[in-house]
Amino acid sequence: MHSLSNLAIIILAAGKGTRMKSAQPKVLHGFAGRPMLGHILAATEALKPSRTVVITGFGAEAVEAYCSANFKGIEFARQTEQKGTGHAVQMCAPLLADHSGPIVILYGDVMLTMRPDVLPALLESHAQNAQGLTLMGATVQNPQALGRMFVENDTVRIVEDKDCTPAQRHITTANPGIYAIHGPLLWPLAGALKPNNAQAELYLTDIVEAAHAHASVKLIEVPSERAEMGINSRTELAAMDALWQTRKREALMAQGVTLVGPETCFFSHDTHIGADSTVGPHVVCGVGVDIASGVTVLPFTHLEGCSIGTGGRIGPYARLRPGTILAEDAHIGNFVELKNTTFGKGSKANHLSYVGDATVGERCNLGAITITANYNHFTGQKFATQIGDHVSTGALTTLVAPLTLGDDVYIGAGSVIRKNVADKSLA
Repeated sequence: MHSLSNLAIIILAAGKGTRMKSAQPKVLHGFAGRPMLGHILAATEALKPSRTVVITGFGAEAVEAYCSANFKGIEFARQTEQKGTGHAVQMCAPLLADHSGPIVILYGDVMLTMRPDVLPALLESHAQNAQGLTLMGATVQNPQALGRMFVENDTVRIVEDKDCTPAQRHITTANPGIYAIHGPLLWPLAGALKPNNAQAELYLTDIVEAAHAHASVKLIEVPSERAEMGINSRTELAAMDALWQTRKREALMAQGVTLVGPETCFFSHDTHIGADSTVGPHVVCGVGVDIASGVTVLPFTHLEGCSIGTGGRIGPYARLRPGTILAEDAHIGNFVELKNTTFGKGSKANHLSYVGDATVGERCNLGAITITANYNHFTGQKFATQIGDHVSTGALTTLVAPLTLGDDVYIGAGSVIRKNVADKSLA
């Protein structure tokens, strides 16, 4: 872990993302169940910064609302006019002009930052260059269209792709826009930026050359995939998702999870699966999925916001929706949907059923096409169904909520149950 204290973070998130062809700000487009800005904020949160400032612009209200709802202590600076990356950083001066510690500057669409090895490496290097500027360079196999970074005559240089000489085009170190700089050094450099370029904008990259006259400038490099170097279109977003999914699959298998047809399985940023579990082909895990050890998830199953206990067996073609909790050894079979339901130890619903807003006890067996009718169309209310232990329902059973079935109850096939059923009764 880095040894720097009083760390501040600046994240540039003001762009519209024209190539996204969307009314939504670019940084709120996401993958693996989280907006790209959320991935960056999660990575910086692990560094325990004293302050984090997100620069907003296009769709500022939506970006700020997302940050405030999902992360603590985020501050905002607004770039109301798009005058370049250097101008964006200038907008933070009222908040951080007196910051005496290091400042890390990041882009909200560069996913290299979210890799767990990147920011710690940057800060560990900057700890040896605490009064200066430390830059992250990314070694990319195909850096075409990316700015190049190199050291020339003891000077770190950044040259945009279109300005590169033929020799410079062979350089594979690209600029991901990841900086660590001594706070008191940043503001004089940012304040002196000039719009001397074709875009007539203030480029943050111009502080690099200027910094050499005042402090040490250090370049460190990490290997990178092209997809991590910036997301500007939905094609690039899909490429980053594909890269992330590949890494997640490899991590799960390394932790003892069997994936059958791994390239067909999709996971979210918070998916947890215990060792000795098996996930079949074409399984999708949305946000909030926690799978214990020794679970079997059969093909074409969709999971979201659910917890599956040890020894569970789910699918094929099952759907577990948010709020569903399965105890040990529960079985949920083909074409069964559960929502906001707690399912007891050893209980089963193996065929063509819907159970919502319910509590199901232990060792129950819900027959084919058992459904809870829990929604009142006229009032919009949803009602609960309580099912005790050792309950069996015959095929084509409808349980009309609110309803309570006691322990050891048997429901005959084809029944519509509207009234509570006492323990050890046949209905």
